[in-house]
Amino acid sequence: MIMVRTYERNLTRKEQIVNAARKLVIKCGSENVTIRRIAGEVGVSEAAIYRHFKSKREILYLLVESIEINLISDLESQNRPEYGRLENVLLNHLSALEMRRGISFQVIAEIISLGDKKLNNRIYQTIKKNIARFKELLLTEVEKGEVRGDIDIEAAAVILFSIVQGLSNIWTLSNYSFNPKDKFDPILNVLRRGLT
Repeated sequence: MIMVRTYERNLTRKEQIVNAARKLVIKCGSENVTIRRIAGEVGVSEAAIYRHFKSKREILYLLVESIEINLISDLESQNRPEYGRLENVLLNHLSALEMRRGISFQVIAEIISLGDKKLNNRIYQTIKKNIARFKELLLTEVEKGEVRGDIDIEAAAVILFSIVQGLSNIWTLSNYSFNPKDKFDPILNVLRRGLT
């Protein structure tokens, strides 16, 4: 029982550390995130951080993993009868990004700016998984006759990813000055014309 509580406390502390790193990347930029700043954000000593992680890079690596989990789970559809499956998934993805205030893509951009090849490769793999999920969705829609069979599935998946990322970035850079869902229907109309 004591080992279980210790494990849970360690897991909770790791989550706190990763969340602190996420906040600091957005607030200060990745190049200014240090173990000292993370420790200050969490309210612990630097030594306490090192009990859980060997380096800042390891913290950022776990941060990328959490972003991957979020991005992939965002692509699971919710039932919205007014839209088809593809539209449901895009709207769900956009809603989840809106709830997190577009942080995933900003963190990815900041980590890329570090120039760490291992972290960049990890982000690349995350983006590839996200695009692969869009491809799976598009192939299903082609089989059902909801999407044209003559489109380039790879290109369409990249376009879908880019739409969500681009809208998220514009919204964040505008200091959240508009509702991203208001832009969804016009974008959806353009998509429908191209895909159906």
